[in-house]
Amino acid sequence: MTFTKNWMFNHPVTRRVKDEYFENDGIRQHYVTLGEGPLVVLIHGIPEFWYSWRHQIEALSKHYQVVAIDQRGFNESGKPASTDGYRVERLVEDVAALIKHLGREQAVIVGHDAGAWLAWHFAALHPELTERLVILSVPHPNAMREELAELGEQYKASGYARTMAKENAKPLFSTWQISLLLDPLAMPLYVSAHRKTDPQAITSFYRWNYPQEPYALDESLPMIEAPTLVIHGKRDRFLIASGHEHNGRWLKHEPKMVMLDADHFVHQEKPDEVNKIILGWLQQ
Repeated sequence: MTFTKNWMFNHPVTRRVKDEYFENDGIRQHYVTLGEGPLVVLIHGIPEFWYSWRHQIEALSKHYQVVAIDQRGFNESGKPASTDGYRVERLVEDVAALIKHLGREQAVIVGHDAGAWLAWHFAALHPELTERLVILSVPHPNAMREELAELGEQYKASGYARTMAKENAKPLFSTWQISLLLDPLAMPLYVSAHRKTDPQAITSFYRWNYPQEPYALDESLPMIEAPTLVIHGKRDRFLIASGHEHNGRWLKHEPKMVMLDADHFVHQEKPDEVNKIILGWLQQ
């Protein structure tokens, strides 16, 4: 990890963060941390790893202790004994264990893509640990189910998810491909993460967690109590913006919604705007 992490073309924050580990459910899990102050936990999407938050770590660490995890099965984190260990309920408890490991009572939870799916569930199941919630790209799980049930644009856009939800499916995308799209000079870091990532960490998310037909609502999911900020890229081809119109039905407080001229990886495509929005909202 030392060579790839210190690769001269990586984002400069890569050489400033501190690598740490915690354990939950018998799995040793990796995170990086930088800064001091209230805790902010960043949860990456698929098929990424902690580095997807490089721009946010740099900006937020001036005011907060920022922790970016490698979700179980990704990059430096260990994998569960079976694919059942990738169910969102297990992932939620990883974040709870991390907060307790850090000796904190609460955290601001920030998630993108599959990390946002986890973040929604975390805020619903652990309101006592969630100070605020920041969501990038993904509608509330029940709002997503409603969109899919309409068999419209979101259903069409989710064909990749249905393919990877099938038994014995192979990933349709890889970590190193994200480098080509967003940070080609950091390719060695992405290739290293790709080699250490469990392919089933990718497909199991869609098999166990992504909504399945007939898209029945999860009535057991509690209302979200934490103040919530949602940021979405208008040109996202995988998650259609209209899904967010229903978010408020499952939130105690009306969420703040911000649309940006970006595609799926909004926090990496528009980092300065995203950082300004998050910091401004947190400091209100």
